[in-house]
Amino acid sequence: MKKNYKKKIIFSEPLIPNKQAINLYSRAIKDNFPNEGYYTRLFEKKISKLLKVKYVISCTSGTIAIFLGLKALEVKKEDEILVPNITFPATLNAISLSGAKPVLVDVDKSNLLMDVEDIKRKINKKTIAILPVHVSGRGSNIERIIEIAKKKNLVVIEDAAEALMSSIKNKFLGTYGKIGCFSFAPNKIITTGQGGAVVTNDKSIYKIISRLKDQGRVGPTTGGEDNYVSKGYNFKFTNVQATLGLCQLDSINQRVKILKNNYLFYKKNIKQNNNFKLFNFDLKKGELPLWTDAFCTKRNELFKFLASKNVFCRYFWQPINTCNPYKKSFNGLKNSKDLQKKLIWLPSSLKMNKRDMLKVCNLINQFIKKNF
Repeated sequence: MKKNYKKKIIFSEPLIPNKQAINLYSRAIKDNFPNEGYYTRLFEKKISKLLKVKYVISCTSGTIAIFLGLKALEVKKEDEILVPNITFPATLNAISLSGAKPVLVDVDKSNLLMDVEDIKRKINKKTIAILPVHVSGRGSNIERIIEIAKKKNLVVIEDAAEALMSSIKNKFLGTYGKIGCFSFAPNKIITTGQGGAVVTNDKSIYKIISRLKDQGRVGPTTGGEDNYVSKGYNFKFTNVQATLGLCQLDSINQRVKILKNNYLFYKKNIKQNNNFKLFNFDLKKGELPLWTDAFCTKRNELFKFLASKNVFCRYFWQPINTCNPYKKSFNGLKNSKDLQKKLIWLPSSLKMNKRDMLKVCNLINQFIKKNF
């Protein structure tokens, strides 16, 4: 690698096939129906086939996908939902929006997923659901969570916002629980600008969510004397958004390959030690690394060093219990406390090339050699 390689390397970029996107978009505009319609249904059908799940309901975001899933369960104010303490605040915001109470569960230091033993400790008579988050595409604890939920008669709602195409033992994450929720934000494997989807194999859940996202309406939309059977919302997913998603689904296998190769390149070329470690993905079991994440005892220093070299990572989320809306002590959340300010995402863009990645690896190795 030449020393004067000054290209700006960023955390994540969408990979949009412009010609195909413009072609599909033009068709939707020509139909003169940019609202939810034919292309929305086509997008849902393709996701359904891809994930081998019966029902897919598109909506405005991953946050709303979780909200709709919880509303379909008719959660009440006193109901408690178990959720990991290290996640994007959207997960908690969706629970709060539904009216239920989020209960923070500590994470496993080895994979950043919900600590299964702490799940068992936090279950009580008010608990109605477990909401695991498949951080960066990992989900190795999902089978144990399903087992616990069955024993305790709880519902599992998966936050699979970061896990489209990631699987465990030939079953896609997001399809293990009663409800799975996905995001199509710009940094995901495919993007629709903003957008999300709820997936389920339960027909009654599908009918409820379809009604809730469309003003409580059943049947075709006319805008006039329609059949409104319940209260509802406007969380429709437009044809315009759908065309953007459809043009990327055609290259989904290529995208999966890129993300795997990014992770494997980092794993092979970065010299790890007790002060800097990559979090593992079990590729053989089907886990897909949407982003490559790492533990670093001098995370902030590493972030600044890389930024000075035109390489831009992303800090991990703060533990939820340190965020103002959900503030509480670290009591019972020891692992989260130990990990605070030590987690970072490396550049994981679908547009990265070998030269980009080699630069990142060389710089991290320089930092490790100097600091540890």
